[in-house]
This record gives sequence, structure tokens and C-alpha cells, in this order.
Amino acid sequence: MRFEIKNLFVGKSKEYKLSNRVLNSAYEKEAQNEIHVSKFGVKNDEQVDKKNHGGVDRAVCIYSQGSYDFLEEKFDIKLKECSFGENITLENCSDSDIYIGDIFSCGETLLEVSQPRVPCFVISKVTGIKNLTKTLVQECKTGFLLRTIKEGNISKSDNFNLEKRVNTKYSIEFISKCYLNPIKYEKEVLELLKIDSLAQDYKDSLKSRLERKIVGIEEFQKM
Repeated sequence: MRFEIKNLFVGKSKEYKLSNRVLNSAYEKEAQNEIHVSKFGVKNDEQVDKKNHGGVDRAVCIYSQGSYDFLEEKFDIKLKECSFGENITLENCSDSDIYIGDIFSCGETLLEVSQPRVPCFVISKVTGIKNLTKTLVQECKTGFLLRTIKEGNISKSDNFNLEKRVNTKYSIEFISKCYLNPIKYEKEVLELLKIDSLAQDYKDSLKSRLERKIVGIEEFQKM
């Protein structure tokens, strides 16, 4: 299995004025011909909120062109490139094609799929499309995050090549469904909590949602 890269992005922090406060975010990014990926993230890609972004289990953020196309067609909207603040946009790919623990080679790197992304309200704020974050979550088109096994450079002409698939049950899209409604998918959630490759922070959130019987979007995803 191989996916082509459409674009690569890195971003610097800037201020966004909200109704009651100022938000700092590196959400808006610039296209690159090449990026360097380390254990802790993409070089020159700033992470303001390090509690919820970046780090070993969230080194690279990917969004698929298939999800762009789905959202544009279903909701009759036009999305700019990097509308979701990703580092890489992949062609010919959707969240249903990617499984937890998948290992991909790309350029000099080796990357492991660690979790679905948990998008926040900033997506709606920066794009100016009301409820866009809510839509991503409800449609389970969140994108996904990866940890770095081998550091190195990735160029726009490189491909994402699947080297190993250890799990054939839990796609990124299905895991997002479990997160959205852990009560409905309790059996699957309990299985997910035992999967080593699923990021611990994500497991903790998933477990908390199940225990507190939370269904639907989070407060930080509303806007």
C-alpha cells in the first residue's frame, strides 16, 4: 500500500483575537518542499499548547485529501490547503485506510500511527467555517498522528509506503467512532485500551469518556 504526498507544511505561532481573549496558535502553516522529522516533531513547526500538541506520540499530523473531498462535497464548502493545520496532506487516502500501529516508511523516516487526532475549536475559528470542528468529529474525519521510529527528511516527491500492519480491526475512522460514542462501542473501547501502539494520552481520554458516560463532542470542540 502506497500513498502520495500532496503537500508538506510547517507553521509559526501567531495571535488570533477571540471575543473574550487572545489565542496563540501555529495552526496556519506554509507549504514546504522538504521537512525534517525528529522524535519530538517536525523541525520549525511550532507547538504553542504542548500539553495537547506535539511530543513523542504526536510528532507528525496527517490529514487526507479524501477527507477534504468528502467534506467539500457533503457540506458544499470550499476548503483551503492545510485547512486542518496538518504537516502532511496525503493523496488517495482516507481515515478508513489507516489502522492503529501501521508503520510507514517515507523518505528517510519510519513512522508509526499512534492515534486519531482530537481536533479543537481552533479549526473553526481560523477557517471561519462555523461548526467545522464539530463536523469533523461527528463524521469521524479527524486525521491522525504518528510517532517517529527513525528520524530524517521527507520531501514532497516521497511516498508513504506501508511496511507493516499489526492490526486489521481498528482503523483511525473506527477508533474515532468509538471515541465519539464509547457507550455504544464499550466492548471495542476496552479492547483499544489494551493496544500498545495507541498513545497513552488518547487511552486515558477514551477511558475517562467511557467511565463518565460522555457521548458526542467535547466543549473544546464547539464553535
